[in-house]
Amino acid sequence: MKSSLLRNACAAALFGMLCIARTTAAAELPAGPGGTEASAVIGVDWQWQVSRYSNDTESKPVDPARFRLRLEPDGSLRVQADCNQAGGRYRIDGSTIAIEVTHSTMAACEPGSLDQTFRRDLDAVTIYFVRNNRLYLDLKHDTGTMEFGRR
Repeated sequence: MKSSLLRNACAAALFGMLCIARTTAAAELPAGPGGTEASAVIGVDWQWQVSRYSNDTESKPVDPARFRLRLEPDGSLRVQADCNQAGGRYRIDGSTIAIEVTHSTMAACEPGSLDQTFRRDLDAVTIYFVRNNRLYLDLKHDTGTMEFGRR
């Protein structure tokens, strides 16, 4: 039920409405890992390789080492989004995942940087899976998939 509140609140955000319920619903969910597949993704430095979208476009960083994600065992996360460092928390329940970036540096990255695209995509993840030593994060409403490789 709480995850449906989260999805409904974020769906409302797509239509320009405030997404205050998203933060509230996310805060009610227990933090941290869950499930056996979760152990394969926690404590690993993941580098963003590409986001492929359902409209046949993609976003691909020139240097994947500048776009990293690390899920810590305590439910916190660390993010490098090009020239910015960020952090927050995540929740895993079965194959669903919610990522909430709560703080970030605000440096202006080079023109053409994908820092905002990376952050936007992270905010939209709903499902994760691991295949061939790669982490995949599916975006809400089947809009795309982020792909990560191990660092």
